[in-house]
Amino acid sequence: MNKILKRLFTGVLTLATVFTTLPVTQVHAADSVYTTTDGKAGTIVKIDNGGSEVKSFEESIMTADGQTAYCIDINVDFQSGYKNRIDAKDRMSDDQITDVALSLEYVKQYAKKHTSLTDKQVYLLEQCIVWRRLSVHLGWGYNNVRAAYDEVSEKIQLEVYENAKDFVKKNKNRYDCGGYIYVGDGQDLGQFWAKLAVGNGKIQKSSSNTAVTNRNDCYSLAGATYGVYSDKGCTKSVATLTTDGNGNTDIVELRAATYYVKETKTPKGFQLDKNTYTLTVKAGETATLKVSDTPKVTDTLIELFKIDMETGKASAQGNASLEGAEFVWKYYDGYYTKDNLPSKPSRTWTTKTKTEKASDNTIHYITRLADSYKVSGDSFYTQNGTICLPIGTITVEEKTAPNGYLLEGAYLQTVGSYEQIKGVYVAQITENGELAALSGSNQYSVSDKVIRGGVKIQKRDLETKNTKAQGGATLKDTAFEITSLNDNAVLVDGKLHNKNEVIKTIHTGVDGIATTTADTLPYGKYRIEESKVPEGYLTDGAKPIEFEITENGKIIDLTDESHSVYNQIKRGDLEGVKIGDGTHKRLANVPFRITSKTTGESHIIVTDKNGQFSTAADWVSHKQNTNAGKSSEDGIWFGTSTPDDSKGALLYDTYEIEELRCDSNKGMTLIPIFDVVVSRNKTVIDLGTLTDDYEPEISIHTTAADKVTGEKSIIAGKSVTIVDTVTLDGLKKGTKYQLKGWQMVKSENAQLFIDGKPVESDYTFTAKKSEMEVEVSYTFNASALGGKELVTFEELYDLSNPDEPIKVAEHKDIEDDGQTVSIKERIITIHTTATDKVTGEKMIVAGKEVTIIDTVTLDGLEKGTEYQLKGWEMVKSQNAELIINGKRVENDLTFKAEDSKMKVEIAFTFNASELAGKELVTFEELYDLTNPDEPTKVAEHKDIEDDGQTVTITERIIKMHTTVTDKATGKKTIEAGKKVTIVDTVTLDCLEKGVKYTLKGWEMVKSENAELLVNGKRVENDLTFTAADTKMEVQIEFTFNASELSGKELVTFEELYDVTNPENPIKVAEHKDIKDEGQTVTIKEKPESPTTPDEPSTPNKTSDSPKTGDNTPFVTLFAMMGISAAVLIFAGYKRFHRVKKSK
Repeated sequence: MNKILKRLFTGVLTLATVFTTLPVTQVHAADSVYTTTDGKAGTIVKIDNGGSEVKSFEESIMTADGQTAYCIDINVDFQSGYKNRIDAKDRMSDDQITDVALSLEYVKQYAKKHTSLTDKQVYLLEQCIVWRRLSVHLGWGYNNVRAAYDEVSEKIQLEVYENAKDFVKKNKNRYDCGGYIYVGDGQDLGQFWAKLAVGNGKIQKSSSNTAVTNRNDCYSLAGATYGVYSDKGCTKSVATLTTDGNGNTDIVELRAATYYVKETKTPKGFQLDKNTYTLTVKAGETATLKVSDTPKVTDTLIELFKIDMETGKASAQGNASLEGAEFVWKYYDGYYTKDNLPSKPSRTWTTKTKTEKASDNTIHYITRLADSYKVSGDSFYTQNGTICLPIGTITVEEKTAPNGYLLEGAYLQTVGSYEQIKGVYVAQITENGELAALSGSNQYSVSDKVIRGGVKIQKRDLETKNTKAQGGATLKDTAFEITSLNDNAVLVDGKLHNKNEVIKTIHTGVDGIATTTADTLPYGKYRIEESKVPEGYLTDGAKPIEFEITENGKIIDLTDESHSVYNQIKRGDLEGVKIGDGTHKRLANVPFRITSKTTGESHIIVTDKNGQFSTAADWVSHKQNTNAGKSSEDGIWFGTSTPDDSKGALLYDTYEIEELRCDSNKGMTLIPIFDVVVSRNKTVIDLGTLTDDYEPEISIHTTAADKVTGEKSIIAGKSVTIVDTVTLDGLKKGTKYQLKGWQMVKSENAQLFIDGKPVESDYTFTAKKSEMEVEVSYTFNASALGGKELVTFEELYDLSNPDEPIKVAEHKDIEDDGQTVSIKERIITIHTTATDKVTGEKMIVAGKEVTIIDTVTLDGLEKGTEYQLKGWEMVKSQNAELIINGKRVENDLTFKAEDSKMKVEIAFTFNASELAGKELVTFEELYDLTNPDEPTKVAEHKDIEDDGQTVTITERIIKMHTTVTDKATGKKTIEAGKKVTIVDTVTLDCLEKGVKYTLKGWEMVKSENAELLVNGKRVENDLTFTAADTKMEVQIEFTFNASELSGKELVTFEELYDVTNPENPIKVAEHKDIKDEGQTVTIKEKPESPTTPDEPSTPNKTSDSPKTGDNTPFVTLFAMMGISAAVLIFAGYKRFHRVKKSK
């Protein structure tokens, strides 16, 4: 019942709410619409807000005027019939209408996507969602009304109802919503719609100049920002759009309307678009606004002005030109430096410089990026019909220098700057506000260095065509002027020179060549001509030469015969008369030698019958028997050119005139040589009268002698020198002479030859006075000339003319004793003395090593000659060589003779131990070692009876003297005791120094004349030593027990052994005299003493013999043995006792 009342109450409340909220509106017959149902839709389940199912009912499909409609009052039943249609706004708020309309719109869109739903299922969903939304707004309490799940699945309903709410929230402003309410009998119906009221807008941006911007990273369509405004004044912004890299913006949703669009931020590389565009947006459509931006570029304002590097002006030097220089321009679509330029540019152009006249009429050579300057390359970038450069990097580099200029070293320079840009110039074109700007300057001067070269020219002799001057003339210091033939000025040595001006003067060197440096003359045309002739030459033959400089660093070579400059050398002649003094006789056929002092060229001219001579062609043609020099009819011509009678015979030079000896001037003093200078062309120099004086004869007196001794006899030798002292009388002071001499063998009256060559010499001198004494030396090998007489012959020559010496005197008399020397045979004598090296005596004591010194006096040696003296020992008694150990005792000495008489020593060392009593004689032979391979014996001394060569080997007798004493007291008596020591001091004489000896000694009992034995052993000792001298004193000790020897006399015996061979000692001396007081000591009785005797001692130096005496204390020994036995017995007893006790 309560439930029924609750439901009734709810229904009443609902009706009250509907009626109170719906306005009262008048219905006109014109708005009457017929409503009805169109079949059943399905079952509806009515559920309250508490989740309780109130009831379920069948719902029909409603229509109004044939269109689908929906029940808007779940609590009233529907009645078909006419209903009045009113605007939903009259009964519902805008929010309510929008909520219901959008919810229905969602279901419709859902149904389109889920085509498996039937129309009825869709209608059920739509009807339920209308009730649900109206229940929320009107408070019906049935917010959860639904279709039966067997009509529409729970999953679908939950999805639709929930998502519809979200759809409404998101689309409130995107749709225009409205509806109708149909009011009449029964349930009111409603129709609702949602009309899409928005569309999309976007912008598509592009470049207005894709040729500039495409693939150029300096430009980008990304990042442009556009404002979207709802008013023309662009003050009310509704959206902002930003372009991507393709120029597209995101799509923005806008309510259908007309909007105003304006760019607020430009992308990289573009200018800001100041235009305002309209964008009309239609519902459900996308409107695209297409716009374009203008890229930022710069005008091609770079201008390159070509100038001369040296002058810094826009004017070329010489024949060069500043027009036509080619430049390569490269554009790169990015920012780069010189170090990271890509290998391939975007575009490349080549332009060249052209001549242009400025407004002030000055000429410039300019190039720029324009068609009128373009030589080749890609098309230019343009914008709005104007050539431009995009943002990026531009480089320019001179590719081809203009005519006459060098590419190497060229540089760009900003006008007004000192910085030199060499090689590639790199500049960046960057954004600068709304424009693009070029870094750096727009104007640059480009400096090129003009090609420079040089010239060298050869000066030649006109006659010979050679580069060497004739005679005393020279090709040095010829001056050449170089003149410019160019319209343009040239810069030489820091100064500008105009056309036809002398720009430089050069001079020839000793080689006749004049040259500039390789960089003196700029590119152009020049003339070179001689301006000053060299010494000794005429101006004849010189001619100007034109040449051009076209290669850098090249010197134009004008040194060949076809381009050289030639000059004629000056030529003249000589004439004179030759006579004799006193008679003034004219001397015919006298030759005169004319010699160039410069070149040495020499020719002879001969006087005619009247003593006259002349070199002129009108006297004798130069071409007639040219330079024969035989007669007065022979022509003269100096130089290597062909004789020419129109010229003088003698070249420009200084000449030496020398009269030559001939029959015509024999006996006369020739005139001295004199100089003549030929310096004028076609001039005959008159030498006047040349007079000879008569001269006396020259006499020769000679004396030949040995150079060393001054004697007329010379001992034969390998190098002897004869000095010929020659006295000359009648010499002519100041004249040069040569004295020639040679040796003759008197017995053969023939010239002396040694080793196939004549023995001759000469001496050249200048006479200081008329009488002189000179010496001529002849050194030769006279070894084989013993017994010969040699005569010196001489001839004297006048060397006034060295090429033709004249013999003026001689001395050749084979019988002249003054000119004769005798060669005596060389005899070398040997005198020797042999002695002991140590003592210098003729007697030598036999020993293992003795040395005989043979002192040899040699007389007749040849000084400077190397000799070898060989010697050996002979046994006189056998007259045979001394052989020791199978070898001859011999030696040799090689020496060089320092004088003709010398004393030398030769030593013979050998073992003479076995030679006692022998006489030894030294034999010698002397050899000349001039030829070491074949020594020559020149002397010997081998006389077995010569006492001087003989030494005697005497037997070695060693003497011994001894003294024995008590070691302790030094006396000859010794107290008897257990240990006494006798010291034997032994003096040895005639030892062989360096030999090893052993001295052996022992004691003898004098009374018994027998060896002393102590304890059965002989008392003895020995001492081994090496002889440090021939006489020595040594000591040997004997220590023994003498306690039982009281009253005995002891005598020490000694023997000395040579132990050079330890295996076979040789006794060489002994001292064994039982009566010798020096060797004797006496043992006296020692007073009794309670002290225990000393133990026997051992000698300091022992031998292998047994020791003497043995006093072992046997009693003590036995006593000790007894005590030991008693101790052992006692110990045994004690042990036995203990054992027994234990038992």
